[in-house]
Amino acid sequence: MSDEPTAGLRAVFLDIGDTVMRPNPSWEHVYAIAFEEHGIKVEIEALYAALRRAYHHGGFGFEAGFEPTEETSFARTMQIDSAALADLGFEPMPESFFRRLSELFMVTSNWHVFPDAKPALAALRQRGLVVGAVSNWVWQLPELLHSLDLVTHFDFIAASSRIGFEKPHPEIFRWALEQAGAGPSEAIHVGDHLDADVAGARGVGIQPVLIDRRDRFAPADVPEDTPLIRNLSELIPIVDARLPASVAGR
Repeated sequence: MSDEPTAGLRAVFLDIGDTVMRPNPSWEHVYAIAFEEHGIKVEIEALYAALRRAYHHGGFGFEAGFEPTEETSFARTMQIDSAALADLGFEPMPESFFRRLSELFMVTSNWHVFPDAKPALAALRQRGLVVGAVSNWVWQLPELLHSLDLVTHFDFIAASSRIGFEKPHPEIFRWALEQAGAGPSEAIHVGDHLDADVAGARGVGIQPVLIDRRDRFAPADVPEDTPLIRNLSELIPIVDARLPASVAGR
């Protein structure tokens, strides 16, 4: 990394899901593989809705912290997934089902890395910036990023399950700032959620950037002071605007 100072910007944090990569072809399709292995047919659209209801009401965004251990991560995920299955009218599934789900989400072919991600991450590192992953994710995120040849693009990985706090809680952002050696005004955070990413970053004084790869947001939904991008290549001009011309390559 370059030792040249970066003026007003020292660090860029990125969410992972729907920012850097997504399940292939979707979260619910990976769940469906586990169901099929257990001889159960499930409607993809109904599963999609049930999973989002469960994660919205009982998942990411807890106000309190939690024990950052691998088993706590698994137990919390199993609890939320069980709520989604109950919502669909299924009988409780054995623990082996949820262990199998964890295995399936570690299979590299079940993930699609957006083609703009690696070039953008490389461009950030070339500009001498500290690049961190700040994501609400289960324990295995570092191993998954390693398998997908992404881990070397990050200086650190703040997976919520390993920190003990989930976005938008300020503590996960403060942990990231400490790792980066940066103050809030010296960082940008990029993510695809208005609450976890935009409000969470703004809550500690970090400039948020909202990425919308699936046309989920109308311009009126986005705060006026929050840049809206469609892919990570559009992040680079925003970053360069906060860097000296010699560092930005202008």
